[in-house]
Amino acid sequence: MTVLVHMAVGAAAGSFVGGRGAAFAVGLLSHIPLDVIPHYEFDKMWIEASIVAAVFAAMLALGLGGTTVFWGALGAAVPDIENLLWRRRIIPGRWKVFPGHSERLSKYVPHGRELPLRHAWWQAAIAVAAALVAAGNLSA
Repeated sequence: MTVLVHMAVGAAAGSFVGGRGAAFAVGLLSHIPLDVIPHYEFDKMWIEASIVAAVFAAMLALGLGGTTVFWGALGAAVPDIENLLWRRRIIPGRWKVFPGHSERLSKYVPHGRELPLRHAWWQAAIAVAAALVAAGNLSA
């Protein structure tokens, strides 16, 4: 799943709980089921990393850094740091520990197979819906 989808779903999930720690944890946990579903992933990491950084920067600029929406999004994005490090050959695959990423845990939590770009539309729909939920809960 793209990090942007993880972020949006984590933000939405985080918006329903009280406290940054709980939002971070809920965001982190939301990463697992999304990775199990077959999905599209960006081929060019630098594009995705740039967009993710811009979204987090925008959230901070808008004063959302202390919100459960921000912390849910952050928790949901953090697991993909190990994938970034692995793809850049900074760490070996055996060092990955997150369910769905880890070689050791793949028999319990398998990572969904990769789908081509034409399947990204439904991920975009999930991200938009989740972002709308998160935005709606900001004013609540």
